[in-house]
Amino acid sequence: MNQEDAQKVRKFKHVFLDAEGTLYVPKNGKSRWEFWANPSPEAAVEFFELDRGVKESLEQIRSQVDTLCLVSKNPEDILGALLDKFGIRHLFDDIMLNGDKGKQIAQYLSKRGLRRDESVMVGDMPVLDLYPVRRRGIEAILVDRIYNSWAKATRIRGVSDLPSWLKIADLAEEMSLHRAYTASLDDFDPASGGMLRTQNRSRVPTKRLIAVPSA
Repeated sequence: MNQEDAQKVRKFKHVFLDAEGTLYVPKNGKSRWEFWANPSPEAAVEFFELDRGVKESLEQIRSQVDTLCLVSKNPEDILGALLDKFGIRHLFDDIMLNGDKGKQIAQYLSKRGLRRDESVMVGDMPVLDLYPVRRRGIEAILVDRIYNSWAKATRIRGVSDLPSWLKIADLAEEMSLHRAYTASLDDFDPASGGMLRTQNRSRVPTKRLIAVPSA
């Protein structure tokens, strides 16, 4: 991340991603349970494929955030085979396996002195990726899938949407830090030649409502 990017307002600096169903999905619309009936690393590399635009998006996210980690329930041998096949292992700062994802992320952040409110988890399974993380005070969003349509959550269509979602979150954060209010002509002082009635601020009044930064 260059110096200019580092100075920008960033809402989420630490991103945690689920693996199966988020980064990679079964080929040809197959059910994942077909694979888990007889799982192996060799079968995994034939059964799964990266979701659309994932590799390019991970590379972009890598330049947007300070931390990018994988948090998965997949066994190490199967996950490792897939990460190597897809050529994306190097993009992650750390990989956490099994366990409560909320607890794992909270411990990871605590050990490194990182803030929970600057972190977000992205996954496809509400019970594994959403609720345990939110219980720890960490934001979590869902990759939109048919099987998670019942869950109330912020959603993206896929990891390919995540870079744009992060930028929108940054913009919203910047706007909240520079709150605006609506000013009318009554807010301007005629005795001062049309100065805004706000300390240390002046604006040229118009007949329209305008937005000005709050004090």
